[in-house]
Amino acid sequence: MVKVLLDACVPHWLRKELLAFEVQTAHFAGLDRLSDTDLLSAIDGCFDVLVTLDRNLTYQHKLAGRSISVIVLRTAEQTPAAYRALLPALGGAIENAKPRAVQVILNPAVDGAIFA
Repeated sequence: MVKVLLDACVPHWLRKELLAFEVQTAHFAGLDRLSDTDLLSAIDGCFDVLVTLDRNLTYQHKLAGRSISVIVLRTAEQTPAAYRALLPALGGAIENAKPRAVQVILNPAVDGAIFA
């Protein structure tokens, strides 16, 4: 089963929506206070996928040599409806995750809102 870590910035209730995977939150794992570099080092080999909202994480920190995949969620609003709209794409991204790969899941319009 794919092991997924939800970064501290991702709503923890999403864990309950991803039942096909073994999902843990950074807070529950005691990893929510680590810097991005330390977080990536701590989870490498323990988790398969990191789900985050941090768009800069993959630009500021190299994934080369790591076994983790990163999925970045981008949405116009940080509402439950906006996150639920991402769930089908997120599930597919987790299933198809490859080590050292970065996937970005976009939901540019929620209730007519569009972000740049």
